[in-house]
Amino acid sequence: MRPRRLELEGFASFRERTVVDFEGADLFVFTGPTGAGKSSLIDALTFALYGAVPRYDDRRLVAPAISQGRQEARVRLDFSLGEELYTAVRVVRKTASGGATTREARLLRGEEVLAANAEDLSARVEELIGLPFEHFTKCVVLPQGEFARFLRDKPKARQDLLVELLDLDLYRRMSQAANARSKSAATQADWRRQRLEQELAGATPAALGAAKVRIAELDALRSEIEAATPLLDKLARQGSLAAEEAQAAHTRAALLEELEAPAEALELAARVERGGVEEGRARAALEKARKAVEVATTRRGRLPEIAATRSALDLYEARGRLSEEVEKSKRDLVLANDEEKDRAAEVAEKRAALADAREEVRKIGQADLAAAVQGDLVVGDVCPVCGAEVESLPHRVGPVDLDRAQTEAERVKSELQASEVRLRQARDAAAAIDALVEDRGRRLLESDELLSKAEPAAELDSMLREIEQADAGKSRAEKIEHDAVAAYTDAGDHLAALEEKREEEWRRLQDARDPLTPLGPPQVPRSDLAGAWTTLMSWAAAELPRHRLEAERHRERARELEQSRSALERKIVDAGETAGLERGDESPHEACAAALAAARQVKERLEEEIDEVERLGEETKLYDVESKVAKSLAKHLGARRFEGWILGRAMQGLISGASQLLLELSSGQYSLALDKKSSQFLVVDHANADETRLARTLSGGETFLASLSLALALAEHVSQLAARGAARLDAIFLDEGFGTLDADTLDTVAAAIEELGARGHMVGLVTHMRDLAERIPVRFEVSKQAGSSRVERVDLAL
Repeated sequence: MRPRRLELEGFASFRERTVVDFEGADLFVFTGPTGAGKSSLIDALTFALYGAVPRYDDRRLVAPAISQGRQEARVRLDFSLGEELYTAVRVVRKTASGGATTREARLLRGEEVLAANAEDLSARVEELIGLPFEHFTKCVVLPQGEFARFLRDKPKARQDLLVELLDLDLYRRMSQAANARSKSAATQADWRRQRLEQELAGATPAALGAAKVRIAELDALRSEIEAATPLLDKLARQGSLAAEEAQAAHTRAALLEELEAPAEALELAARVERGGVEEGRARAALEKARKAVEVATTRRGRLPEIAATRSALDLYEARGRLSEEVEKSKRDLVLANDEEKDRAAEVAEKRAALADAREEVRKIGQADLAAAVQGDLVVGDVCPVCGAEVESLPHRVGPVDLDRAQTEAERVKSELQASEVRLRQARDAAAAIDALVEDRGRRLLESDELLSKAEPAAELDSMLREIEQADAGKSRAEKIEHDAVAAYTDAGDHLAALEEKREEEWRRLQDARDPLTPLGPPQVPRSDLAGAWTTLMSWAAAELPRHRLEAERHRERARELEQSRSALERKIVDAGETAGLERGDESPHEACAAALAAARQVKERLEEEIDEVERLGEETKLYDVESKVAKSLAKHLGARRFEGWILGRAMQGLISGASQLLLELSSGQYSLALDKKSSQFLVVDHANADETRLARTLSGGETFLASLSLALALAEHVSQLAARGAARLDAIFLDEGFGTLDADTLDTVAAAIEELGARGHMVGLVTHMRDLAERIPVRFEVSKQAGSSRVERVDLAL
């Protein structure tokens, strides 16, 4: 797995969208001050692949990855596996409960969607890279504080890690599968032996021979039955034919016996004749009534319509009423005009009285005002009205009743208003009556104009009486015609019913004669119903004895044929019972065919079972061999054997590779070894007579070199022994404190890392040490500005 491009936004300290382009960066460093966000870039890369952050204790804890003040974080990683390019995208959003969700996730290969949710994305990444999250953070991404864990782990923990890294559990599962395969094969062999001993115990050559003998016996019986079948069928057909002929003769005799003439047919002709006479009388009465209707209709047609005549008379009557209304309206108009004049005089009188009352109020008011002005004036005072000195006082005005005068004026005003209302009402009434006089006069003129073209009222009245008499005469004639039609219809229906009855009796005669047609009945005259019945009855009485005798003769023949057929059938049944057939409701031929089919099925089943016995015998031997081989394989694949050998080989390769690296990093002073008894890591001090001691005794800087050697060797060599093939590891990221190294050791470490990058691996470092960072070909300088981290790529000029 080689990263190509990392894009993140809202993740940890990277609030704004940030892009890290790894193209052409086989060896690079994330550098910058402490807290700038260097390790967050490694966290983002791991989160994009596995949906978890290595530095968090709980893999499910993702909410802290979201930048403060943001609702979501988005990470996209473009990476390659061999020649294939992939894109992993994850979005983590805050939830209302204070947590976060990462359900929005996808994995693409070009335009192809490989995973569309977080769970599937993690599974496909693990499948593609070949490492789960825990192993990825030990072999590819080595975060702070985890760098020396493998060196310090107990032997059992290291062994468990190697088992998981190498997927050696596969061999345990193979051993378990082999054991299960051995048991399954043994079960299959036992099951086949049980079938051979129980279900197939009767599948022997002797049983097959007996089945063949049974088939031969049934074949012979079937041939005998088939030979007798044509004769049985012939006897059955002849017997059936004789029975049918006997039944036919019996049926003919029964028809002759049942023939009987109906008594009603003899008197039906006289009833038909009387019905014809009644129908003729009713027809004559109807014709007479129709002529009377024609005469009355003609008379009425010469007269005008009664509605027009009545309308003209009504118009004369309405004109008289309208004339009276006009005269009355004129009288009412004279009265209304008089009322209007009286009310007008009354209003004039009230207006004059109101003017007088208002003048009285004015005079009294002025007198009262002068008295108020005079007040306490004395000679020599200044007049408040003219401003001159008062030389003499005027005669004082006595007190006046101003309120009484005003009240009187208001009363006169109210009476005037009432008089004005009555005047308006009188004028409105006079105007209305005047309009009514005008309208009624106009209508009277219109009536006179219409009546000028009409006949006199006396003539119209006489004509109305004549019309009413003509209408009454026509109604009486139509009533007589209606009754005549009903009588004629009843007579016709009665005659038709009688004629239908007569036809029905002829049909009854024909229905009685038709079944006798094969017997040759005589022809009967159509004109005489009673004579026809007499002729037919006489012929039937003469024919009856002959048909009775013929029926008895055919019945006797049918009995003889049935006896012969029964005897032959009994012979066949006895032969079948001798052969052991069970008939039930079946015929002998059907029972024999069923038994023969069953016998052949038994033969075929025995042949198949004998073949099955041979096949099961061979399979039993094969399953026995398979069970033994699988059991032996399970034993060899046990954890104490094959797995132990694989672990030993892996550990030897790991120690060898790590020792070589440590020799280079320590300038030939140290190498690594493994204590065979305790399985603890040992360090060999070549500068001190190859003294060996526990790796735990190394100093901080020395521990860093040994841990780095193991980490690089683990990434370089352990995948080569993986059970399912090498994990796809093309990159390693080191997030560790290089500050514990002295200058010389740092040079050695840098050279080793440069050598590892030159071998085709992508190596990424995380450090704040400027001296180390400036030696790396590609630097990603991480800084923090305005509350958000930023990344700038700097390529070392060659």
